[in-house]
Amino acid sequence: MFRRYVLVWSVAVVCVSVTRPAYTQHAGRRATTLESISSAPIFFHGEEVVVHAEAASEGVLVYLVSGEERLLTLDVPPPPTGMREHLEVIGTLYDVGRLKPDDPRTTHLPFARLANTLLGKPWPGVGELPVIVATSSQVVTTIPATTLRSVVLSPSAYLEERVTVTGRFRGRNLYGDLPDSPGRSRWDFVLASADAAVWVSGKEPKGDGFDLDIQTRFDTGRWLEVSGDVALYHGMAVIDAATIALADAHEEPQPAPRQPRQGPPPEVIFSAPLLDDTGVLSDTTVRIQFSRDMDPDSFIDRVTVAYTDAPGSTVTKPAVEEITFAAAYRARNRVLEIRFDQALEPFRALDVRLLEGITATDGARLDAWTLSFFTGG
Repeated sequence: MFRRYVLVWSVAVVCVSVTRPAYTQHAGRRATTLESISSAPIFFHGEEVVVHAEAASEGVLVYLVSGEERLLTLDVPPPPTGMREHLEVIGTLYDVGRLKPDDPRTTHLPFARLANTLLGKPWPGVGELPVIVATSSQVVTTIPATTLRSVVLSPSAYLEERVTVTGRFRGRNLYGDLPDSPGRSRWDFVLASADAAVWVSGKEPKGDGFDLDIQTRFDTGRWLEVSGDVALYHGMAVIDAATIALADAHEEPQPAPRQPRQGPPPEVIFSAPLLDDTGVLSDTTVRIQFSRDMDPDSFIDRVTVAYTDAPGSTVTKPAVEEITFAAAYRARNRVLEIRFDQALEPFRALDVRLLEGITATDGARLDAWTLSFFTGG
């Protein structure tokens, strides 16, 4: 019988105080390219990024590929065998060599195992193992309308084309939206919209009814419409402005609603006791480890433990048929831990059942599973 249930998971919280204007959206998320990440790894380390790239499988690993750049990613389902998929991926970028192995933000991630497999050493050096840990991914199937965000995510598609984009004036990168300035003119400034930002070059931000100072925050937040040709600087889009005009303030475009892509079904990869184990101690704690991160809530009312008839068993005292227990999911190790409220009866057979409906964090379902074992004297 399932008498009581305890859900436990660990969350590492890092608090950073940053002065940002109230209208900033998608705080901390940066639309960018693999080329820009490669050219400014310190800038993007530890940041949430969104990129457009092709996903390609190499064995059990998935890489994002764009031109000559490739970047390892975790928690992105592999594309069909022999194929590539063009994806929008959102996740946190880590240059693993800049972290300590016991960093609480990443101790649940397989970075040490990756370093050993890919580099042949227990921990990577700086720059040796950049990784995006994805939180969502979706296939990009349509060509988006030209916006500041689409230009930032796929600048090579707009090279030497005249584009017109609208965004908020951010001065000479006064809020740290982008890596270093391209230095194409003395008036280089940043224009931002939603989670994307672009450098504008070649023309002073002034015109009919406005004259903005790139060095002061007082003028930031004004809406501008910029037309110009797209160029590249270290993988970043740069707009060489032909015209700049005031624009009406409007609601910023939001990324299209996305449904996280569902990965493969989770599996049980280890248990203690083992399947059909004998002589199990009466005060044992059952531990079941999974291949993927699990949804803690999905275990509620879907875990049962019961004695079963065991041919040839000898019960030395009246059996206590009801088994009460507490179950806790340990997210750090992907382990479901079951602790019994009383000692198990000796020389009995038990079944621990995981019922239909238990899922991974992305909704992928675990097949019903049973662990059978036998207690000792």
